[in-house]
Amino acid sequence: MKHLFYVILLSFFSWSAHASLQSIQGFDVVTEKEQQLQFPSEKSATIAVFISAKCPCSASHEDVLKNLSAEFKEFSFVGIHSNSDEPADITKKHFEDSKLPFPVLQDKKNILANKLGALKTPHVFVFNKDGDVIYQGGVTDSHVGPSAKKNYLKDVLEDLRAGKTPRHKEGKALGCYIQREDEE
Repeated sequence: MKHLFYVILLSFFSWSAHASLQSIQGFDVVTEKEQQLQFPSEKSATIAVFISAKCPCSASHEDVLKNLSAEFKEFSFVGIHSNSDEPADITKKHFEDSKLPFPVLQDKKNILANKLGALKTPHVFVFNKDGDVIYQGGVTDSHVGPSAKKNYLKDVLEDLRAGKTPRHKEGKALGCYIQREDEE
């Protein structure tokens, strides 16, 4: 019941109340070094994706994210790990093994997840260079990345590359719920 309350509360407030950021910061779960992305950014877009070390849906999108980050090098990519029920050693091992080509930052106390209203993994937020959210939702329309019929994130990045307004503003995020610290 408590989880349902958070889902309703976050979905009600997240999109309109927190549509921009000044920075994304945290410790990289692999290197354990502090990382910070500031807005405004040199890059025209920053892609922040909430991912998990144990969610099969999140894992199924890792190759999709690797391919997108290779194809769209003009944009910044960052992973955000917010699940409080995933121990640091398991998280570090998973992301070392997955070899994502971008940092995965630990979101202690779910600060970023709560601010943005991220509910599931994977859940992606695309920010313009000023830190305003221009897309939020799923990477794809599938629980299993490679079987997707719609590739929301790729569509948005293609539009941005072409200098167009993104054709998608929102897409349904499918996957495992982010375990908040106070839900343990």
